[in-house]
Amino acid sequence: MHQQLPREIDPFRFAHSGLQITGEIPVSKMSRLSEMLYDDSGTVLVDMQFDIDTTGTPFMLGQFAVTVNLLCERCMESMAHSMNITTKLALVRHEGKVEGLAEQYEPWILNDAKQVDPALMVEDELILALPIVPKHDYSCLPEQLWQAGEEEIEPEKPVSPFAALSALKSKK
Repeated sequence: MHQQLPREIDPFRFAHSGLQITGEIPVSKMSRLSEMLYDDSGTVLVDMQFDIDTTGTPFMLGQFAVTVNLLCERCMESMAHSMNITTKLALVRHEGKVEGLAEQYEPWILNDAKQVDPALMVEDELILALPIVPKHDYSCLPEQLWQAGEEEIEPEKPVSPFAALSALKSKK
């Protein structure tokens, strides 16, 4: 059984020490993510390895796994969506230092914060990994609701405002 993640960590100290943390975060504790889901059930399994690469860049290699329930945009029903995310984030103190990062890294900008909540970063990564338009992998709507555009619908012919005058003229 996994344990809860620490509420605050010093990522730079973790990287210099080569520490690893594993744990769980209930989806219900992630308010921004929960707003985007059908419900807030589920638990995120988190594995974060901190280290320093050969160029001296402190980084975090994270693996996050969870199955969440989304609202299918086709049928408007709940659908399970599994996410297994691997991310490699360089620890950056200021936004100005992002320019020199190797391409293998995404920046984790810490803005001189000594302590950060790792759950906030995990929540950000999960939000970024959500599909833009969630939908089932199969046809979840009945066949009669699908229209391929083969049937051509004739537009109604507009009634001429002079039709009434034409009718009067023909009576004479």
